[in-house]
Amino acid sequence: MRAPLPAVDRDAEAAGATLTAWSPVEVPRARRPTPTALVVLASCAGVGALLLGLLAGVFALSRSDEPTAPSFAQPTAEQQALALLAKPSTERIVFQGSGGRLLLAVGSAGRAAILVRGLERAAGPLYGAWVVGSSRPIRAARFDGTERAVFLSVPLQPHESVVVSQHRPTGLDSARQLLALR
Repeated sequence: MRAPLPAVDRDAEAAGATLTAWSPVEVPRARRPTPTALVVLASCAGVGALLLGLLAGVFALSRSDEPTAPSFAQPTAEQQALALLAKPSTERIVFQGSGGRLLLAVGSAGRAAILVRGLERAAGPLYGAWVVGSSRPIRAARFDGTERAVFLSVPLQPHESVVVSQHRPTGLDSARQLLALR
């Protein structure tokens, strides 16, 4: 059964307004984007993000006042010498006659470096580091005195010594030769 309709107010009807009970209201359909439009919008947003990222990367690389990222290149001789010195097994020997300006650092496997501090630049021939032992002297390095670290090209064996001189060593007692006895 239907519910009775409410009574109509005659005064309101006289004023020209008609009141009815629950008249049907037509609601428009919701306007939603189509799936194709959503895919196109998402693709455009992705391409925009890629372009912004690329632009930011180019801008970051072009800035020269910022420090560069650490390189994975071969470490310098100074860095390798510090790594050698950091090992507890490294033997440290000051060259006789060097006044503390030359230090020989020898690792457990015989890898050796000469650490240079305040040595005069070679005016004539370059300095040579010679390994002397039971056989004839072997030149293991050449340097001009401005380097901070010089690695020997041959491993240093037990009971071998290193002589630094501008000429081939002739005897271990020469005044112009600096000697590190191991």
